[in-house]
Amino acid sequence: MAIGRYFIIGLLVFGVVAGLVVATQPGIRAWAIPPLAWPLILALVVDLLLFPFVREGRIRPLTMNERAIGVIGSGLISTAIVALA
Repeated sequence: MAIGRYFIIGLLVFGVVAGLVVATQPGIRAWAIPPLAWPLILALVVDLLLFPFVREGRIRPLTMNERAIGVIGSGLISTAIVALA
């Protein structure tokens, strides 16, 4: 199953959405959790939700490369959108 690819694509799409939200609502930058940490939090939540399926053997576990590509890519995309806006 291509769960890793879905994970990466989902995080990259989240990076675009988060970047557009922060670009249109600059007050969000002052929140307690900075927008750059949002992809990391989403990745943690998704990983925790997938853990029971991995334990049952229904899906394969995410690799660290997949996690890194998704989180770093999402952060870079959202930062670039905010910088260009």
